[in-house]
Amino acid sequence: MFDNSKELNKEDIEILEFIKNRKAIILLNKTDLKQNSLEKCKEILQTKKKVIKTSLLSESNLSDLYRELDIMFNLEQISPDNEIVITNMRHKELIEKALKHLEDAKASLKMKMPVDIISINIKEVLEDLEKITGDNVSEDVIKEIFSRFCLGK
Repeated sequence: MFDNSKELNKEDIEILEFIKNRKAIILLNKTDLKQNSLEKCKEILQTKKKVIKTSLLSESNLSDLYRELDIMFNLEQISPDNEIVITNMRHKELIEKALKHLEDAKASLKMKMPVDIISINIKEVLEDLEKITGDNVSEDVIKEIFSRFCLGK
């Protein structure tokens, strides 16, 4: 987002250089004030990015911004009905790690490993998930989970 009522400064030019090879929309804000026609500025033109002029104060052209975001991120293809959408790469990696630990726990259970060994994997699953939720899993929770298992010898 750039202030369309001012000339580009050094920091603005650095940002434009940074976004050249990235997905980006250039938002020229404060169109309700004196305008400098930054959309014609060579540094902005060189990025070859979509430029939207707006005033966040008056909320003008926000629908254009929303439409471009939809196009850029294919949001119209995401359906919230019965689907889980993970938007954070760290969360995705933690979920994949938790699933791996869960598979390990299931394999240990099938091999009739001691409950202590299985609980290590379950604890890892819970720790991975707590890194997402911010909750803290205690030993009591793990004991409660295993108290429901009926393990034959």
